[in-house]
Amino acid sequence: MSVVKLTPRSSVPVHFSAETTRQGPLTIGQLNILKWINDFNSREGQPYPTVMCAVTLSGTASVEDVTDSLALLIARHEVLRTSFATGPQPYQRVSSVGTLMVDIYSLEGGRADRVDVEAELAKYLEITAPRQPAAQRLAGPQLRVALATSAEVVCAGLIEFSHMAVDRAAAQILEHELAELISDSAARVVGPPRHQPLDQAELERSERECQKRRRTLEHWSSNLAVMPSPLYLTPSAGSELTEANADDTVGVYMSSPAIALAVQCVSARTRTSRSSCLLAALCAVLSVRTGYREIVFPVMPSNRYERHLYDYVGTLAQTGIAAIDVGSASFDEVVRQAWRGMLKGCMHGVYDVYELEEIGNRISHDRGVYFCFDAIYNCSVIESGVPMKEPAPSPEYMTAMLSRTQLRRYPMPFRLATPVRFDVSRLEGEVELCGWSSDVGRVPAEHLTSLLQAIERLLVAAAGGDLDHEGIIDVLQMEPVRRDSNWVKTDIQWVELAETQRLLDDAFAPVKARIFSQVAGEPLVAYVEASDSVRTPEQAHARCMAVLPAHPSAMTPRHYVICEAVPVGVDDPIGWPAGTSAGTGRSAGI
Repeated sequence: MSVVKLTPRSSVPVHFSAETTRQGPLTIGQLNILKWINDFNSREGQPYPTVMCAVTLSGTASVEDVTDSLALLIARHEVLRTSFATGPQPYQRVSSVGTLMVDIYSLEGGRADRVDVEAELAKYLEITAPRQPAAQRLAGPQLRVALATSAEVVCAGLIEFSHMAVDRAAAQILEHELAELISDSAARVVGPPRHQPLDQAELERSERECQKRRRTLEHWSSNLAVMPSPLYLTPSAGSELTEANADDTVGVYMSSPAIALAVQCVSARTRTSRSSCLLAALCAVLSVRTGYREIVFPVMPSNRYERHLYDYVGTLAQTGIAAIDVGSASFDEVVRQAWRGMLKGCMHGVYDVYELEEIGNRISHDRGVYFCFDAIYNCSVIESGVPMKEPAPSPEYMTAMLSRTQLRRYPMPFRLATPVRFDVSRLEGEVELCGWSSDVGRVPAEHLTSLLQAIERLLVAAAGGDLDHEGIIDVLQMEPVRRDSNWVKTDIQWVELAETQRLLDDAFAPVKARIFSQVAGEPLVAYVEASDSVRTPEQAHARCMAVLPAHPSAMTPRHYVICEAVPVGVDDPIGWPAGTSAGTGRSAGI
C-alpha cells in the first residue's frame, strides 16, 4: 500500500429540494434495524451500523459534478432526506429541503492508487463520526460524504449511509445511479415517482402483507425445530487456548478469479444465480465437515423479488432461513436446492422481529438450545440475469487462474454472535469472499482458510461438469470434525458433554450438579442438588437457559432430577439418591 496524505479543505454544502414533506410509521425493515441499533447500544464498544460504498468515477469529474449529482440523488430518494424519531411510537419524517455538508480533502503529492485513497478517506470518516447517542444520529442526516481531489478533479470518494436508511443492495443501487449522474449531465433529473419507504410502510399494513408475515413465521417455526445451533463448531483447541483467545476474532479474505469463472460456468449450466452456486459449495463443505446431511441456517436475502422492489432504495434485507439437503446429491442438485432455498428465504424474509424473537424463545426453551439469528451466509451483490452458457475452460486454464488467488487475514471490526460467517462482496471478474470467526479457540484462522480453499477447489472442479456425491468428497479432501466420546448427538445436533457440565456448574454454583449422557434410555439427564431457589425441574431449566449463550457447544439437559443429598465422586447415576422431583422442566413455558 502506498503512503497517502490527505489535507482537509473547507466542506462544501449540497442544497437539495423536492416537492414533498411527509411523515409516517416505520417499515418492517426499519423496525428491524432499529431493534438492532438498540441491541448495539446495549453492548459496549459496538459501532453504529452503517453501510459504506465508493463513489464510482469514470473519466474526470469536478467537485461540482459530484455535488450536483448528489443533490439530484437526494431529491430522487426520500430516505436520503429522512430523519427518524425513536421512542414508544417511532416514526420517519421526510423533508422537502435541506443541506448536506460534504467533506473535501486534497491529495498531496499527485497521483495515488484509488483503493489506497479510499482507505484513507474511510479513516477520516471514522475519526469525524458523530460521538452521540443513536437517537440523535437518527434525527440527523442519514449519509456522510467524503471526497478526495487532485488538481481540482475528484479522484476518490466514499459515502457512508445509515443502515436505518439503506441495506447493502440499496447502497449498490445508489452507487450505480450516482455514477450515471456524475458521468452524464443530461441524466441529472429527478425522474418519475419511485416506490418510497413511506409507501412501503403503508403497503406492509395491508391484509395481504400481514398474511404473508404469518406464513413467514410458520416457515421459521418449522425450520427452527430442526436447525442445529450452532451449525459449525469444532472441539476446543484446549482450555488454555480457548480462555486466552475467548475474545479474539479473525477474518480471512479471499479474492479468487478462478471462483468467478467457475460460478459463471455452473450458473449457466444450472440456470441459477452465481450466489446460489457459492452457497451450494459452502453447504457441501459444511455438510462434509460437520456430518449434517441437511444444512439449515440463517442467510441474508435482499428481499427484492417483487417488481416494485427491484430498484427500491430503503432497508429491506432481513435474515431468512434456508434448508439445503446435501445428503447424497450431485453438485448441480445441491446448486438447485440452494437456489430454491435462497428464494424461500427471500419470500419468507419480511417479519416483525419481536414476533420472531418470541417464537424463537419458545422453541429455544423447548429444545434447550440458544438461537443466533445472525446470517451465516450473506451475498450483498445484485445480479442481473444468468450468464450465457459457454464452453468450459480447460483444466490447465483453471489451474493458471488458481495461481492468482489471494488470501489475507485481518481482525473483525466487531464481534459476531455466530461462531462463523461468510460474506460475498463481489462476483464480477473475481469473487471476493470473506470468512469470519468470532472464536479463534474453536474456529482458528487456519480452519477458515481451509474452508475457503475447499469452496474454491469444489467450484473449480464443478466448472467442467456436474460432480456426483462421491466426486464432491474426492475433490474436497476434507476430514469430518473429529469428535471423541465426550460428544453425543441429541435433538439432531452434536453436544459437548464437558461444556454441558460447565453449563451446569455455571448455572447452579455453589451447589452441585452432574450431567449424564443417558439414563434409562433418557438422553442428557442432569442430577441437581436442591437449593432454596432450585427445587423443581422448571426452576433448574430456567437457570440453565439463562447461562446457555455463554456455552455454545452445550445443550441444556433434556431431563432433570432434583436431589436433596448429593454423593461425592460418583460417576454412575445409580449411585445418586432418588430425586424429590424430576421432569423435563419445559412445562412452565418461557
